[in-house]
Amino acid sequence: MASYEAPKKTSKLRIFLFILAGTTLFSAMVLMIFLATDVLTIPYLTPVAHFLRIILSPFVPLLAPLMLGAFLKVCQHPTFPRKKTWVLITACWCFNQVQRVCTDVRGLWSWTGEEGALEICGLNECKGSWVEVGLLVLVVLGQWRGWRWDMGLVDKWVEGIVAQNINAEEAKKQKAMGADVERGLVDSDVKEVVAKEDFVGSDMEKTALLADVEVNGVEKA
Repeated sequence: MASYEAPKKTSKLRIFLFILAGTTLFSAMVLMIFLATDVLTIPYLTPVAHFLRIILSPFVPLLAPLMLGAFLKVCQHPTFPRKKTWVLITACWCFNQVQRVCTDVRGLWSWTGEEGALEICGLNECKGSWVEVGLLVLVVLGQWRGWRWDMGLVDKWVEGIVAQNINAEEAKKQKAMGADVERGLVDSDVKEVVAKEDFVGSDMEKTALLADVEVNGVEKA
């Protein structure tokens, strides 16, 4: 019988390095956000954070629509391993953007006009907020109608997650199957040994019985 090779286990060092890298990246992002919003001030790093804020600010209105689209695509995807976990993760991403989106939407109009009239922020003054609101509506409408509003980019990301989780689930099943096969081989070896012992014991009993018959025959003679 061909021996079954169980998949190699991920080393503890690689898992530790992965967790350390993720924690470091997250901490660096939080620190840069605090520096960019002047919550903290650190010499040499604060100007860098302000510079990054200027560069990345045009892309901020894209975050909420992308995260909402990822959440909707994960929810509408057929069932796959750990789907509930990814639904929860993408929902947390969307939840983190709720406060900023609500602030931007609330800033589009106010009752500060003449005699308390409704005043709407112009496109030039609130370009980012209008783009964000328009993209959110486009994402919801496009996902409902089945349009490829993301040019397939978010779909590829979701399919990559699905394939990764399916492969992980198959590897887990193969590992369990390997353990079962090894356990079955051990059990078969034990049964074989017991069968041999029973066979040897029965041969010994037959030999002893023949010896008794011969002795009795000699005595009678």
